[in-house]
Amino acid sequence: MRKKKRMKRRPVPKLCDPGMCDHCTYVGEGDFLCDDYPGEAYVVVMSDWEPTENYLHCLRRHGAKEEVAKP
Repeated sequence: MRKKKRMKRRPVPKLCDPGMCDHCTYVGEGDFLCDDYPGEAYVVVMSDWEPTENYLHCLRRHGAKEEVAKP
């Protein structure tokens, strides 16, 4: 009798979605804010259901975050 192979689970991708990320907040009319951005209180990550330049900023290099946070 053959043994069943275990399927590896793929990691869940991070999304700027309130259901997936605790830092993302839906504001209304397709706008989402993120409160996990260095140097600023909130950043718009989606505007009118379209990603902005700050979309998925949490996946970028951590060194870039530290440079922005330094005064």
